[in-house]
Amino acid sequence: MNRARPPVALDRALSDRLVGRVVVVGIGNPFRGDDGAGCAVARGLRGMPDLTIVESEDVPERDILRIADARPDTVVLVDAVDLGARPGSVALLEPERLAGYAPSTHRVPLSLLAEILHRACGADVVVLAIQPEHTAHGARLSRAVAESVAVMVDVIRRSAVGGAGGREVAAC
Repeated sequence: MNRARPPVALDRALSDRLVGRVVVVGIGNPFRGDDGAGCAVARGLRGMPDLTIVESEDVPERDILRIADARPDTVVLVDAVDLGARPGSVALLEPERLAGYAPSTHRVPLSLLAEILHRACGADVVVLAIQPEHTAHGARLSRAVAESVAVMVDVIRRSAVGGAGGREVAAC
């Protein structure tokens, strides 16, 4: 796979989902290598006028009310997920499909978080999953994941236009 750009289907699918008021939630532990991929995407999107960025680290449930207060139409949860694929692989997943994937490092499963967010604000919730290579304490993002993070930031920047104005809500 050429990491310089995402597969056309993923690019188009993400573009189709980023409608209305969009909240991007970066999830993961930035001190555990590739587990910090979600936070890295969120940091890369800081300052985007058409997005609300929430950097939740590994406790995304603490930000449920903040996310709901943004009155989103769409919530994108970005996290490292063991997809059983090559490191840096990216998938756009419906929350109900997450049951088949290995548990993540945070306490609340993404499927439950997505259901709570949907009930709290009626938003369309989708998961942007990035396959980690390593999640060792004190490690940096692997090259493969760092490349995918940069591509996803670019795709989201190009796709998320015309929202209701963005803001940063929490910091990693």
